[in-house]
Amino acid sequence: MGWRYTEAETHVRRGADGHLYMAAQDVTAMLRDMARAFDLQAQSGELAWTAEGRATPVRLDGDTMRTVASIICAQADEMDVQLIASAGQHPSG
Repeated sequence: MGWRYTEAETHVRRGADGHLYMAAQDVTAMLRDMARAFDLQAQSGELAWTAEGRATPVRLDGDTMRTVASIICAQADEMDVQLIASAGQHPSG
């Protein structure tokens, strides 16, 4: 699975408190990209994953992969809705 977004492309910043921050739109874009990757992997039929430290791949179920993809996408949608609502409540300064 290749990810389209990287730390360099998403402009991750370190705040004065030492925590890492990135734009909300980049977070939701990454979630949607992950969902697409899960869905594409389910469609390809190559549903094996090798966990770190294991030699034997684990078979993954296509229906489960598609369900996980839809849940991740729904979370991104909900995050967008909440962020838009929140931004509308606060005047831009």
